[in-house]
Amino acid sequence: MKKLNIAFIWHFHQPNYQKNYDSEFLLPWARLHATKDYLDMLKRMDKFPNLKLNFDFSPVLLTALQKYLLGVQDIHLKLLLKDVKEISDDEKIYILNNYFDLNYKNMVLKRQYFTELYNRRANAKELNLNMFSLQEYADIMANFNLLWIDSYFFCEYEDLRKLYEKEKNYTFEDRRKIYKIQLDIIRRILEEYKIYQDNGRIEISTSPYYHALIPLLMDFRGKEIKNYENLPSNFHGIEDAKEQVESAIKRYREFFGKNPNGMWLSEQCICPKSAELLAKSGIKWTVADEGILSKSLKKEFVRDFEGNLENPFELNINYKTKSKNSINILFSDSFFANLLNFVYGNYDSKAAANDMYDKIKVIQSKLQTSPVKNHILTIALDGENCWETYPDDGNIFLDTLYDLISNDETLNTVLVNDYIENNKAQTLDNLKQGSWIKRNFDLWIGEPTKNAAWLYLSSVREDFKQYSEKNLKHTRNLKEKEALCAKIECAKREIMIAEGSDWYWWYGEPNESKSDGIFDFLFREHLANVYSILSMQIPKYLTIPLTASPNRPLRNPLGKINPDLSALNSDISQWQNAGYIFIPDNPTSNLIRLIKNIHFGYDDKNLYFRFELNKNSTRLEYKNLQNTIAIYFIDKNAQYYSPIRFINRNENIYPILKNHFSTEAKLNFKNNGISSIKINKAINYGLYCQSIPKNSTINYKDTIEIKLSFKDLNIKSKDDVLICIIDSTNGLINEVYPQDVLIEL
Repeated sequence: MKKLNIAFIWHFHQPNYQKNYDSEFLLPWARLHATKDYLDMLKRMDKFPNLKLNFDFSPVLLTALQKYLLGVQDIHLKLLLKDVKEISDDEKIYILNNYFDLNYKNMVLKRQYFTELYNRRANAKELNLNMFSLQEYADIMANFNLLWIDSYFFCEYEDLRKLYEKEKNYTFEDRRKIYKIQLDIIRRILEEYKIYQDNGRIEISTSPYYHALIPLLMDFRGKEIKNYENLPSNFHGIEDAKEQVESAIKRYREFFGKNPNGMWLSEQCICPKSAELLAKSGIKWTVADEGILSKSLKKEFVRDFEGNLENPFELNINYKTKSKNSINILFSDSFFANLLNFVYGNYDSKAAANDMYDKIKVIQSKLQTSPVKNHILTIALDGENCWETYPDDGNIFLDTLYDLISNDETLNTVLVNDYIENNKAQTLDNLKQGSWIKRNFDLWIGEPTKNAAWLYLSSVREDFKQYSEKNLKHTRNLKEKEALCAKIECAKREIMIAEGSDWYWWYGEPNESKSDGIFDFLFREHLANVYSILSMQIPKYLTIPLTASPNRPLRNPLGKINPDLSALNSDISQWQNAGYIFIPDNPTSNLIRLIKNIHFGYDDKNLYFRFELNKNSTRLEYKNLQNTIAIYFIDKNAQYYSPIRFINRNENIYPILKNHFSTEAKLNFKNNGISSIKINKAINYGLYCQSIPKNSTINYKDTIEIKLSFKDLNIKSKDDVLICIIDSTNGLINEVYPQDVLIEL
C-alpha cells in the first residue's frame, strides 16, 4: 500500500496576562497549562521511537514561562504560597470565585474530598466566607493546583504522587512543594523542547509575537468585514505586522538557537499579503484551514455521512503561493480538527482513537490510484484547550492513536520542513483570505464592541506616532535621543500587546468567558500604558470598560418575574430578577455549544425559562440534527419518579443524571423551526405518561422563551422544586445545566 504522510501540528498559546511588563500575572493559565499540557505532549514521544511531531509556540507564551522561572507570580499562586492564617476576607472571596474553575466531569469528580468541597460551594445560595475552615481553604488551593498537573508527572515526581494521594490536610510546606514541582516542569519545557528539536524528533514553529492578526493589521480593506461601523478609516499597520513577525523570529532564535522554518499565523488568519510577508521574512511554510483552500480552488470538498472526503486528493498535497516571494502552505483537514476539539472527548478514548485511525485509513485507501507519490494529511489545531474534555487529560486517547499509527508501516508521521524540502509543491494561483472559523474574520472584527476596540487601538497608535515624530526631531544630543528611543520602544511594545487576537475574540458577540472583565481591563490598561510611559495624559475613554464585567455564577431568582411572551422576543429587562446560569465558553467549545445563557424564574402561576442560543453553533446549520432542550423537575410531593430518557455519550456521567424525576418538559427544534412543548409525568415502573399542556407557551426567534404553568406541570406554587436542564442532539446528551447541583426553587 502507498504510504500516507501525516503532519500533526499542535499549537500552544496563551495571551499576555500582565497589566505591565514587570507586574504579576492576573490570570494563572500559562502556568497551569504548562503543568497540564505542554511537557507531557512532548515526553509521550518516548514511548514511540518512530513518531515525529510538530509543535508551535507563540513567543508571548514562551516569554511568560521564562518570567515564571525568574520569579514572577500570578494572583492564584501568591495565595497558594501564603499562610492561610494570614488570608484576608477579600482573598477568601477570590478563592471562592476562582479556585473552582475546572472541568467538573473529568477533573473535579476524580477527587472525592474536593468534590465535596466543590459541591458545598456550588450549593451555596450566597457567598459565605465561613462555609470553609482555614484548613479547607488550604485544601481547596492545593487540590486545584494538583488537578491542573497531568497524571504523567506522578511517576516522575515521587513527592507529587504523595501529595496527590494525600487529598486533604495540606500544610504550608505541602503547597510550597507543589509550586516547586510546577517550576521544575516549566524549566524542563524550555530545555527539553530544544533537545528534541536538535535531535530531529520534532519541529518547532512560531507565531506572530503577541498573536496578532496579521491580515487585519496590514489592511482592513477588502476583508469582507460584516460591519464597518466605528472602524478606523485610516488604519494601516503594515509596519506593526512586520514587527510582530520579525520580533517573533528573533525571540525564537533566542530560545532555540536558530531561525524557525515555519510560522503559524494567529488563528490561521491568512491573506496573500500576509503570506508574502512571511516569505520575505525567511519563513518557508505556514498552515491554513481547508476552508481557505476550498475558497481558493472555488471548489467545495464533499464528504459522506461519516465525514470522509469523497476525493481527498487536493487537500492532501502541499501548495506554494504564486508570487515572487512564494511560501509553502499546508492545509489542515478541519474535519479531524473538529473531531479532536469537539467530539472525541465525549466518547471512550480507545474507541475514539480507533475511529480516527480508521478514518485516516479511508483517506489512504482513496489515494492509492493518485499519480502523486507522497501525499500528506495535515492535522493542525490548538494543543491544549481540548484535553480537559477527555478522560485523563487525553492521555489514553493520544497513546492509543500514536500506537496505532506507529505500528502501521504504511503510515509515516513527518516534520513539516522535511516534507516540503523533499516533495514538489503544487502552485496555488489565487490564495483567498480568511481564518479557521467560517473562512472569515467575523470572530475578531465587524461587531460593534470588537470594532470599538480596533478604534481604541487606532487612536492610541496615532497619538503614539505623532508623539514619536515630534519629539525625536527635537532631541538635543545622543544621550537624550537614546533615552527617548528607549521610552518609545517600551510604549510600542504595549501597542503590540494590544494587537493580540485574544482581546478581540472575547469582546462583544458571540464569545463570553468568566474573565471577560479582566480581558477588557488588560486591553485598555496596555493602551493606557502607552501614555504613562510617554508621560502623556491618559484619555478618559480608556478608563471606561468596553464590556460589563460581573462575575456571573449560578444565581437563584431575586424575586418574581412576569415577562411578556406575546412578542418575539421579550425585553431582557423583564428578566432582571430571574435566576441566571452563565455558561463560560472557550475557543474550542464555541462552535459546537448550542446554549449560551439561561434565565429562569417564576410568578404565582408559572415558571419561565429563557435560552439564549449561540448563533455560531454548527448544530443550527444541519437539517438532519434534531436538537432537544429538556427540563426535568423533582416535585417532592409527587407519587412517582422516573429516570432521564436521554443517552449518555460515555461512562463519565454527572451525578445529577442519577436522579429520578417527577416531570419532564421538552421541546425539539431544527434550524428551520421549533416544536410545541411536551410535558410528560412520571408514572409507575420508571415510565412517563404524556399530558397535554393547556396553559404553557413558547417563543422562538433569536432566543427561546418558555412559560410553563404550574397547572400543566401538576406542581403547586408553594412546593419546593428541584430542576436540571439537558441539551441533546438526536437523543444524545451534549450538556447538563447546571453541571454539579440541581437548581432549587
